[in-house]
Amino acid sequence: MVVDQNAIDGIVSAEQAMYGPFFGSLGVTAAMAFAAAGSAYGTAKAGTGIASMAVARPDLVMKAIIPVVMAGIVAIYGLVVAVIVSGKVEPGGVNYTINSGFSQFAGGLVCGVCGLGAGYAIGIAGDAGVRALSQQPRMFVGMILILIFAEVLGLYANNFTYRMSYDLETAERAAYAPFFGYMGAASAQIFTVLGAAYGTAKSAVGICSMGVMRPELIMKSVIPVIMAGIIGIYGLVVAMVLKGKVTSASQGYDLNKGFAHLAAGLTCGLCGLGAGYAIGIVGDAGVRGTAQQPRLFVGMILILIFSEVLGLYGMIVALILGTS
Repeated sequence: MVVDQNAIDGIVSAEQAMYGPFFGSLGVTAAMAFAAAGSAYGTAKAGTGIASMAVARPDLVMKAIIPVVMAGIVAIYGLVVAVIVSGKVEPGGVNYTINSGFSQFAGGLVCGVCGLGAGYAIGIAGDAGVRALSQQPRMFVGMILILIFAEVLGLYANNFTYRMSYDLETAERAAYAPFFGYMGAASAQIFTVLGAAYGTAKSAVGICSMGVMRPELIMKSVIPVIMAGIIGIYGLVVAMVLKGKVTSASQGYDLNKGFAHLAAGLTCGLCGLGAGYAIGIVGDAGVRGTAQQPRLFVGMILILIFSEVLGLYGMIVALILGTS
């Protein structure tokens, strides 16, 4: 096969374009801004519940401040990623190509939006949790478990790493092809985490409401929250698989691969979003119903399983698309 050196030089020039750092800098902004927004919502929403609860139970204020602390940690995730990415952004050239900018933009976006979802879940769960805690002290352990599951949604993003390699031995490729691949990996993680966040938050409201009257059922009722958290793991698996397959255009990564990886990420992410929505609705109604009729428990689990497999279907199709 004859390699057109002029075509390779064109690809290299495009990859060294000066707008490469633009995407890297945008990744820094996305990581910090979205994570801070999620943290702000979590702090404000949980703070509202604490202020309401403290009127009748001022002795529980220090205990109830935990959701605010956990919401604040979400912003630290964004800060860490933003500092790391900003330290890697350089002027466009051989050492910093457009592929580097794409990868760092995707990483920052994933961190930020996952933090936004985590902050949302912490805020909703924290608000409902501290209100329930003021009426039923045994709700404390259940609230902490729910908050932990909400918090780890922000941690998923920190598994995104950035590869900045370079090689000239290839045929002609579009320099922007890796952008679609990185967006596919980001979509898989972002949408599944948003689905998991909604499922966690919606289920938590039902658990906190039910836990006031039936505290002995709290640990049993955490199952919808666990199943919602698993949705985020589906996205993490697909995102890591796709990220490992995205390389620079000069290494042979073409538009066909980029489109396939984008389709894979969107398939996994949107299926996970739907699964998380279903789990949240079913979990909220299910735990309330189980508190009044214990025989509903098995039926609730079956419905949750049918909701969960929607995300699994998306992951299977995404892995087929991403590895073919």
